Amino acid sequence: MPSPLPGHYPGRSQARETPDLVLVGVAARGLAAAARRAGLAPIVLDLFGDDDTRLLACEAIPIRRLGGLNFDPDDLFEQLGLHAAGELPVVLGTGFEQDPDMVERIGRQFRMVGNGRQTLAWLKEPIVFMRLLANLGVPHPAVFTGPAPAGMRTLEKRIGGSGGWHVQPAAVPRGPGWYVQEYVEGRTVSALFLGNGRDVRVIAFSEQWCEPAEDAPFRYGGAAGPIAIDSAIAREVTAALRTITAATSLFGLASADLMLLDDGGWTLLEVNPRPGATLDVFDREPLPPLLRLHLDACEGRLPDLDLLLPDDAGQAHAAAIFHAPAPFEVRLDPLPDYVADRPPQGTRIETGEPVCTVFGLGRNAEEARQQVSERTVSLWRALSRADRKAAE
Repeated sequence: MPSPLPGHYPGRSQARETPDLVLVGVAARGLAAAARRAGLAPIVLDLFGDDDTRLLACEAIPIRRLGGLNFDPDDLFEQLGLHAAGELPVVLGTGFEQDPDMVERIGRQFRMVGNGRQTLAWLKEPIVFMRLLANLGVPHPAVFTGPAPAGMRTLEKRIGGSGGWHVQPAAVPRGPGWYVQEYVEGRTVSALFLGNGRDVRVIAFSEQWCEPAEDAPFRYGGAAGPIAIDSAIAREVTAALRTITAATSLFGLASADLMLLDDGGWTLLEVNPRPGATLDVFDREPLPPLLRLHLDACEGRLPDLDLLLPDDAGQAHAAAIFHAPAPFEVRLDPLPDYVADRPPQGTRIETGEPVCTVFGLGRNAEEARQQVSERTVSLWRALSRADRKAAE
């Protein structure tokens, strides 16, 4: 596995650089790496300020939190005003789906590249999205903002939530900002695609999995790909995403989470209208730089690309989030070269908090995922040992 710094993208110059764009997200290292691979110098605003994010960025500015993984809006807009004034494009990552008002304000004040409030309203308001899918003839689970019908298995979700932390079995949503969705069983798959407001290019499919925690049974674990799915379903998914893109004016890199059902069918769970976690899986050869494709698609241009299949890629890649099994301080130096989102030395991490991203590869997605699992076990042993030694 190539080292993430540098590795499948060029390292940053040591000289003072002129920035090309501003990246904003809860954790924007993946976007920063994608910018470097595209030959772009980014300013990064995020909540973590990991070591590799700072190395990739022209300038990395940590944004204050307002509890959990929420931006302090006053600090965010102050930093955007300082660093994104003028014509620098602003690309948003995770952390904005639940706050379309903030997205609208960013779009008014800065040169935001990507999807605005109206597209978010179509895709992230559950009842609106369900009605849209029904009108378009796209298979989907039922959703309810009140109690679900008796006997139906459902999951409670936060509107605009991400990462699976918010998902719990429940028949009744707890209140405003929450809903329940019909529970469906099957194989969880994500489609990475580009939209230009009218048409789409599906780039690749990946398999996703959960890393359950006691209080978060559906917490996101990781993804591996490319994978091959039934060609007829792939065509149906592509057609569905094309109609959704045209109906919602979706632009840029996005992902669609779907479930492949045991009876041979499929159902669409959600569409995430932004670059996401599978950048770590797919932003590498043989594909061109994905952030460049995102910027082009936001200007209406789609590439002439075929669906990436396992045989075309030659090997599969996996990326998983490692969550701390117990409290510790980061004392392992250096960290292995197969990790990204690298916390600074001395960082205190509590049980269940994200530590870093672990990479793996193999001849297929299953092998890549297995290597991630083995590396995660090895990493935790090394981190624990270094922490104990530092405390002696």
